[in-house]
Amino acid sequence: MSLGGVVSTENHSGIRLLSATRGRERWEVKAIGRKPTLARELENNLLEYPGVKDVNANAITGRVLVLYEPGTIGLHVESLIKDGLRNLKGLTKRQTSSNGSALTRIIKLSVPDRKKVVQPALLSLVGHAVGVVLGLCFVGIFNTASGEGFTFLKRVGLVSKTSRIIFMSGVSMLLIAAELFTRNRRKKAWRRLALEAQHNLRTELISKIQKQDKAFFDNQGTGNLIKLITEDTTQIKTFIERAGDETVELGMIIGIYGGLLALASPGLALVTVLVLPFILMSGRLFGRRAKERYARSGQASSNFTQMLENNLTGIADVKSFTAERQETLRLANADLKLAEASLDAVSVSAIQAQLNFAFTNAGFFLTAAYGGHLVSSGKITQGQYFLAAAMFQPLVSALKDVDQVTGLYHGAVNSAEELATVLDSQPSIRNGRVRLPRGTVRGEIVFEDVSFGYDPSVKVLKNVSFRLEAGETLAIVGPTGSGKSTLLNLILRFYDVDSGRITLDGQDIRDLNLGDLRAAISVVSQEVHLFQGTVRENVAYGYPQASEEDILEALRDAQAINLLDNLPGGLEAEVGERGQRLSGGERQRVAIARALLKLFSGSAILALDEATSQLDNETEAGFKKSLRKAASGKGIIIIAHRLSTIRSADRILVLERGAIIEEGTHETLLEGKGLYASLWQLQNEDPLGALEVRIT
Repeated sequence: MSLGGVVSTENHSGIRLLSATRGRERWEVKAIGRKPTLARELENNLLEYPGVKDVNANAITGRVLVLYEPGTIGLHVESLIKDGLRNLKGLTKRQTSSNGSALTRIIKLSVPDRKKVVQPALLSLVGHAVGVVLGLCFVGIFNTASGEGFTFLKRVGLVSKTSRIIFMSGVSMLLIAAELFTRNRRKKAWRRLALEAQHNLRTELISKIQKQDKAFFDNQGTGNLIKLITEDTTQIKTFIERAGDETVELGMIIGIYGGLLALASPGLALVTVLVLPFILMSGRLFGRRAKERYARSGQASSNFTQMLENNLTGIADVKSFTAERQETLRLANADLKLAEASLDAVSVSAIQAQLNFAFTNAGFFLTAAYGGHLVSSGKITQGQYFLAAAMFQPLVSALKDVDQVTGLYHGAVNSAEELATVLDSQPSIRNGRVRLPRGTVRGEIVFEDVSFGYDPSVKVLKNVSFRLEAGETLAIVGPTGSGKSTLLNLILRFYDVDSGRITLDGQDIRDLNLGDLRAAISVVSQEVHLFQGTVRENVAYGYPQASEEDILEALRDAQAINLLDNLPGGLEAEVGERGQRLSGGERQRVAIARALLKLFSGSAILALDEATSQLDNETEAGFKKSLRKAASGKGIIIIAHRLSTIRSADRILVLERGAIIEEGTHETLLEGKGLYASLWQLQNEDPLGALEVRIT
């Protein structure tokens, strides 16, 4: 195995080398995929070996990055990973047998202050205790009328049947009122707790997602993340709101009524509980199936959300290609698959519920028959028989409700595992320790033999080396797909290089604080994104404390000051979702103003990726003139297809298939009669030919 980003084939252990440089290797390890606990444990195991400096095991991508001291470990990282995986076998078994561990963790995270559970729990205890006593009053009234009943009432002076019935009826009315009073407060308390838990969970989840690297979003997809934030957190909320209250109710009914039934007649109680093994058996038989089907339903929901999000954000293309019917059918099919998956999950729970219904009803008739036999033989009184009959029905209902709580549990466990996977994920792009105080960055960027591929087996850049001097304007051109935008992604550390290194002012950018690195670079990307809000908010997005004068100056330099005259409200005009209330050129100018304002605040480098592609020639010429003043002394990187925009650059790099094939000024490149000269000739003599080159 050699250094330099060589990719090996997958071996029998399910691990594969993705890239390697001296002291740094990245591996794909299938065993940790979507298993955050295993990923964390593998990290801990590897860090115990002498010479290992840092480990990042990503459960989302299944990739493991190992930083080590080459002199200590050499090239034996593969052996370390294999040893670490062998040590995880016991943990894998424990994790498989502990379906609720993720749910427990998520609930603890959602409800960090356990004292807040006390009030709803006490209200549940009081409310359901009232309900239980109310049921006993009903039994007492009936038995009193039949000549039996509560004997302690005679000792307090209620001798006659009428007085005892009136007393118990009055108590029942008071209990009904108390039950109504506590029910509303109980449900409100649980709902408040559940909503607060959902808020805490969503906040933590959103915060975690915001800190992830680009590879995380590439793997997860927008639809799945939206589902996690909306549907899965709601599933946890519903579980907290309902399961807590219903568990208290079921526990009290089964405990108190079951205990009274046992006291009245152990034989009857034994017949009653004969149904429990069958209910437990159905739970074991169908519980795992239900969990698997709920997981499939969750995946179908994620797919539908992803497709819907893509459709709505691309509605202009849908309409321009008159693909409304096609998209409707595609979404309808996805929704049908979601409905089928949901029905499949519910069907398993329904079968379990039907079996339990059959078991409990069979148990009721067996209890009734056996109780009748005991009464006829004089072994129990009619009062005891009625108590058993009255207690059985709430017990049956409680056992049925266990199914509902179990269904909530299965859904919550599935959601919790999905949430835990994201919450436990660690970005592969680690924050460096070297700080870059604002205003101290000169802006010298050096690429040293850099290779990179979004898929490690397919290199987008191959051994790229170049230098951007401080204050220099560097242009990068080349056919579509040659790797131009990837250079900016690497400079900003949205991704890490597979081999080689990138330095800023002589420091490897992997050692730099991410916030400081990105604060030093102001970017206008080729896909302009404006946030829903006002023009002022969008221009000041990277520099919120900017004065109005600074904002207007940035708009002026971006040739966007006239935009304010055409918008009602000027700076306070709403741009709409993704800036849809503005034209493409207007959005691009606002984005340029945003980047220039960040430049004013201390950024050392301005990167323009097709930033003027939607501007007319006159506006572009005005912007280039303003740029000389606005970015004076700053390093500038310009990526462009339109060569007329970069002819005055200090140096021009020409990329083709991920490699630099030409470098020089506009004049020297024309004299070289290479790819740049061909592109220039095509764009100036044959516009259609230039278009053909641009889209190849």
